[in-house]
Amino acid sequence: MPKKKKKSLKNLFYSSNESWWIIGFSIFISGGMLTNPQIITSFLLKGNLEGMWIIWAGLTGVAFGKAFFAHLWKNVPVKTENELILFRFSGKGAKILHAFRSIYVGGIIAPLGLAMVFLAFGRILAFLFDISDHSGIIISLIIVLISTFFNSLRQRLRLDNIYLLFFIVILIILFSFLVKNIGSLHHLSQTIHNSSIQYRILPKTGTKAFTAFLVFFLVQWWSASIIDFPNLTGQKLMAAKKISDITKSVVLPSLLFSVFTLVLYTIPFYILMINPSVMKGLNGEEAFMTIFPKALPDYLYFIVVLFFLLPFITSVNSTQNWAGSLLVQNFYIYYIRKDADEKHINRTGLIVMILIAILSATTALFADSILGIIKYLFVISAGVGPVFILRWYWYRINAWSQLSAMISSLIYANLYQILYDNVANFKIFIDNLLQRLNMDFYPLELILLTIAVCLTWLIVTFLTKPTNKNIIERFAQTVKPGGCWNVNNCGKIYFWKRFAVAIIFVISDFSFYITVWHFVNGDYILFGLFYILYLVFKIVAYIRLNKVNNYYDKG
Repeated sequence: MPKKKKKSLKNLFYSSNESWWIIGFSIFISGGMLTNPQIITSFLLKGNLEGMWIIWAGLTGVAFGKAFFAHLWKNVPVKTENELILFRFSGKGAKILHAFRSIYVGGIIAPLGLAMVFLAFGRILAFLFDISDHSGIIISLIIVLISTFFNSLRQRLRLDNIYLLFFIVILIILFSFLVKNIGSLHHLSQTIHNSSIQYRILPKTGTKAFTAFLVFFLVQWWSASIIDFPNLTGQKLMAAKKISDITKSVVLPSLLFSVFTLVLYTIPFYILMINPSVMKGLNGEEAFMTIFPKALPDYLYFIVVLFFLLPFITSVNSTQNWAGSLLVQNFYIYYIRKDADEKHINRTGLIVMILIAILSATTALFADSILGIIKYLFVISAGVGPVFILRWYWYRINAWSQLSAMISSLIYANLYQILYDNVANFKIFIDNLLQRLNMDFYPLELILLTIAVCLTWLIVTFLTKPTNKNIIERFAQTVKPGGCWNVNNCGKIYFWKRFAVAIIFVISDFSFYITVWHFVNGDYILFGLFYILYLVFKIVAYIRLNKVNNYYDKG
């Protein structure tokens, strides 16, 4: 009797030959759908809506990432994004960087990012069920621990698509209740117009808010945002069938679901129609939840829970899976248990993802602000972004460049805060600069850290040997990114074509936020014009990006 064929085990951390919509819809729902509404509410209550550009300006980096980097991941012959380090760099530096980033990002940065998601959802549960924030976070952790057992990348992509469908249906239901029981869009616009606070989507020139806006748009997106997708997005893009599918997955979902994003960003504005007495004892982010009791009867609270549970689960599980790939696939398998079989890898991966969830939830217990975590993640990444950009296009960037950038940004950011808090002369110097430059603390910190970190990694780059020439040739001739490699057959960058695409994406995204503003203000003619502008620019950018990526693919 013939033996039964053993069932092939699927790896937890990578997949392949996935359709564009499977990948794209997963990326879409795992964005900031849970945290952004709470941050918008906080800025509204402070009378500082233009402060949201600290988040929104990040789409400039996403635009350049789509144009210059997304397509490259398909030609990188590795299973997980962190293994790019070993394919791109050489020598002892590559191994040290690979191990360091596996632990640092998988064990520290990813849990920090997850902590704000746990905090956001824990608050929602705390408010709805009249329990403490800590209890809400612990319940959130229990939910995540259960979902972890279904968290392979392949399963994640499919579940995310199902979650997105339910999310949209619930969003429509919730918004209809808001309009019915709190006020129509006309009432909302009247409330904004009659407010004693003159809300603005764009800051007034000559103010600290305007200076911060300039820093977000001119510095933060390339300095502190890592725009080449070495994250859970890159992990998903590597599973695409072909480059054209990558192009579709990074553009079409935001276009197809733009109306629902518009509705989602409108909900926080209803906080302006809620009696301030209801918000007593709550900070700005927590106050977001006071919108729903007035809109829904008690027996429908489960809809609110489901509404936020879906993006919570997909955000946490996606980041868990990515962090697990760093710690298990990139560290444990490479440096501890090289002979591990697939079954052992999956079992270890499951344990590690559980530990990541516990660490993240524990961090959330000691956090008090989503925005505070976001700012901290930006400052400990200030100046690192250029290395991640240049490593794709310039042979001289080596492993020591990236390693020195990551370590110095972490050290300098924390040292900066320690000096400011404890050294009087340093504090006086910084305060004088703040006054002279008409700046708030965070934008100046970002600029100074960017300068210090960039100087550090540039010095280290030119004091250390370049990457081995054979490795450079292998990378440049396999990925064919174009740029400066000093080797033949390294492809073409099509710089100006890609730059034009990136600018069109930026204009499109900028137009979308102006669209939201005119929508909530009741300026429906301007709303329609800016929404059409958004759609036209997004479609044009997609067509042009698809065309230039075809040149790349055929080259």
